Amino acid sequence: MVVKAEDEYRHEAPEDMSAGFWGDTLWVSVVDREANIFGINHFTLTNKGWGRFEALYVIDGVQQQYGNKYPLTLEADQGPWTDGLLTYEVVKPLEEIRITFDGPRFGFDLNFKGRFPVFDYEDSVNGNPLSHGHYYGGHFEQGLHCTGPFEIRGGPCKGETRQLDSWSHRDHSWSTRFADEPPWDYSQQNIANHYWPSIQLADKHINVFGVHQPDGPFGGFISDANGSRAMLSASCEVLKSDNQRDAAAFRYTLEMPDGETIHVRTGRKYGQVKLWDRGENDLENRLDCYEPFFDFEVEETGERGYGVCEYSVHPPWPRWLV
Repeated sequence: MVVKAEDEYRHEAPEDMSAGFWGDTLWVSVVDREANIFGINHFTLTNKGWGRFEALYVIDGVQQQYGNKYPLTLEADQGPWTDGLLTYEVVKPLEEIRITFDGPRFGFDLNFKGRFPVFDYEDSVNGNPLSHGHYYGGHFEQGLHCTGPFEIRGGPCKGETRQLDSWSHRDHSWSTRFADEPPWDYSQQNIANHYWPSIQLADKHINVFGVHQPDGPFGGFISDANGSRAMLSASCEVLKSDNQRDAAAFRYTLEMPDGETIHVRTGRKYGQVKLWDRGENDLENRLDCYEPFFDFEVEETGERGYGVCEYSVHPPWPRWLV
């Protein structure tokens, strides 16, 4: 592992990339079945003097989402990063973070502590699988434990405060993602692109990055009491609705270097959100990246858990969101 404490913070763009679009991306999940609250906190901190701040939630089955674009210093800094309402703070590097939100429809003060050590994606079997299409400075992931109050400020449960206590997941990348200009024109298609489940179980955490195309990049790991181990390979079966965009179920086949094979299938789906993925042009959708929340079961052992089944469909459609 080469992830260092300073990698928790914003990264300066390499000199040969500094004129382009560069940034740190932070992704943190909230999956609390007892509280009936599911969400993704997503931050993009760029070298262009601004960041994007997102709190994308499903509360009692209803989507409630917040997004804002807000000025940042041009220089890399150590935060906290905030737009005045949504704030990301590193409490203890590689071990603990805090995310707060003071919005009109909901608010929260959530603490995320590492269940297991971080996993450097460079330690995947073939190196960082995310660097296949972009310049990646680095990428790490970690299983977390999420706790804290979540206040509902609108709707039929207005005034309720629910205490969250559940497993979680996060990642942090620094890269030139979305720096390249997309094609001038393209047609609507529904091509399965990547899959990236976050499988949270009582004594372990499983994460995989793969693509549906043959011989595509792959990475992933299992974290447990013995640490984090890179996975050898994986495949994904997905059942989609008639529109070929919305996923109804997944089944993953996961292979470890010691020959062990694990099958994980989804159960109940609790809803989904879609990330606000953009380059410098706010009007152009750059990636249809979906985040559905599911129950999980390990077929070999009967272990049960929950988490997120991120996946994307290419090309993004509709392209222009005006």
